Amino acid sequence: MKDHWYGQNHDLVLSGGGEKAQFYLSGRYNGQDGMFRYNSDDYSMYNIRGKGNINVTDWFSIENNSEYSTMNYHQPLNVGEGSGIWRNMADEGHPLAPLLNPDGTLSFSAAYTVGDYYYGKNYRDTQQKFLKNRTAATAKFFDNALTFKGDFTFQNNSFEFHQRRVPVPYSRFKGVIGYTGANTNDLEERRSHTDYIATNVYANYITSLMEIHNFNILAGFNYEKSTYKNLTASRNGLIFSDADDINLAFGQSISTIGGYQRWAVAGGFFRLNYDWDGRYLFEFNGRYDGSSKFPTDQQYAFFPSASIGWRIAKEPFWKVSSKAISDIKLRASYGSLGNGNISPYAFTENFGIRQSDRILNGIRPQITSQPGVVPIGLTWETVTTANAGLDLEALSRRLTFNFDIYRRWTKDMFTVGPTLPAVFGTTVPKGNYADMQTTGWELTLAWNDRFNLAHSPFKYDFKFILSDYTSTITKYNNADKVLTDYYEGMKVGEIWGYRTDGLFKSPEDVKNSPYQGNIPNTNTRKNYPGDLKFKDLDGDNVIYQGLNRVGNSGDKTIIGNSEPRYIFGVNLGAEWSGFFVSTFFQGVMRQHWYPAPESRFWGQYNRPYNSFPAWHEANMFREELQNYDAYLPRLVGYTAQGAGRLVWLMTVTYKMQRISVSETYR
Repeated sequence: MKDHWYGQNHDLVLSGGGEKAQFYLSGRYNGQDGMFRYNSDDYSMYNIRGKGNINVTDWFSIENNSEYSTMNYHQPLNVGEGSGIWRNMADEGHPLAPLLNPDGTLSFSAAYTVGDYYYGKNYRDTQQKFLKNRTAATAKFFDNALTFKGDFTFQNNSFEFHQRRVPVPYSRFKGVIGYTGANTNDLEERRSHTDYIATNVYANYITSLMEIHNFNILAGFNYEKSTYKNLTASRNGLIFSDADDINLAFGQSISTIGGYQRWAVAGGFFRLNYDWDGRYLFEFNGRYDGSSKFPTDQQYAFFPSASIGWRIAKEPFWKVSSKAISDIKLRASYGSLGNGNISPYAFTENFGIRQSDRILNGIRPQITSQPGVVPIGLTWETVTTANAGLDLEALSRRLTFNFDIYRRWTKDMFTVGPTLPAVFGTTVPKGNYADMQTTGWELTLAWNDRFNLAHSPFKYDFKFILSDYTSTITKYNNADKVLTDYYEGMKVGEIWGYRTDGLFKSPEDVKNSPYQGNIPNTNTRKNYPGDLKFKDLDGDNVIYQGLNRVGNSGDKTIIGNSEPRYIFGVNLGAEWSGFFVSTFFQGVMRQHWYPAPESRFWGQYNRPYNSFPAWHEANMFREELQNYDAYLPRLVGYTAQGAGRLVWLMTVTYKMQRISVSETYR
């Protein structure tokens, strides 16, 4: 690693215009030196944006917004064991092994780790380009009461990479050269791009009757289409290690991979808004959407919604001073939206075609694989939400309070299917298999004020947001309630496991406790003092999961939930005499975490050759200390990878997300 590295960011903005036309141009360059000392992972990004609008007449205007960016990233590769550099360093980075031998060749340990970077010939160069243009027009009639708007967007996202992998030479004996990654001597090129177009056309009519009946009517049409294409080619047998053109590869392992996807959605929408003298508010919305991602008889669906509001502060009986309570509003809504974000060809039988790995009659023939099972009745996922809220402004609008409570029903949720016996013969397809109910609330409290400080106005603001939700599965085809699948009544995120009863304190304690060889701590399935001891919840003197079902889970029980609870955020800002400062905090008050088997949390409980986290030393059981109240049990390698994982953690977290300081010159 480098002792230090540099990053730079440059911005340029030009803007101007008059009554008839305005323009805005901006450009940005961001460059970052890599953190690796050898074969550095350098990064660069260029952005340019231009937008403008022209008022052609008093009633007609056009605007255009274009943006382009290109990103380049050089990623060094490590071909030692095929893993990433950090994993290879953890496995093979022996602290006492030198980088170079006395004759200048790489040592064996180095070749599998940082020596590969020192060699500097294995890499992947990635380039991403993004182009987007949106053109829009607006026409207004009848004193701006009727407005027609239309826009067209074109977007292209291209991705390219060039990859080279060659063996890395090393020496264990003077004059004898070996190679790591001997099977990786190839070049790979990939080109893919996605073309996306979207258009919206709609009309909006605003009118008032007798100055108290206010109407806002909107209707329109939306269309989107996306096309993805990919071509990847690779070949082995580079004639020399610095070859950068696939024409310089002459091996027999040749691979070409294509790819094509296209989908389109179209829909009509409308909104009818009415308010009576600013006191009683009514709104009705509707969308009729169609998607090519669904079968012909399931492509279209209608999604309506409605909302009402009551501004109590506008009522004649409201006599409270506006300095105390400036505004108060009650509101409620009920409506549905559709989710069609699935694979474009999930409802078709898709055959896989590839070149066989076997040689028949001197050639490797093309083979076609069996298609997966098609889900029955694939259709839109419908999310229906009921919401009630209160908005309050007080103390001359310096204090703002908003509160919402909601319940959301997700019907025909697109998810994985129930587990089937192996004799089914193939994977279970995703489909509309589940229903889910979510209940939650959100609270926002904000304050903003100003006063004079040293003859200049001092402005400050504060915002606090707190929210919570829980989700429950209300329908799923799992009559036995097997714990490996969703089941009716399941709280989303729940963690099932065994409850601990401390650590075994002696061989007699092990002997007199329930048998827990079904949760092996060692290959012999024996336990020793300092190992985790689990509670016998079903009283059968054997620690086991039973049939692993709700109601027959043996000693397994719900020990936590991975979903975040009580999510909060805090914004603080202040401005004075051209200086501006703002901070943003975000966190979770309660969440349970079950570390993954490969998490660095485990250290040598995962693999005995992993690094040893410093915090383990004072928190693990050690026989010489007889500390049976230790947080971590006796150190045994590989236990974090088996069925008997060690612990689950409850984390309470908060962190500073952002702090910014700026100054404006006048």
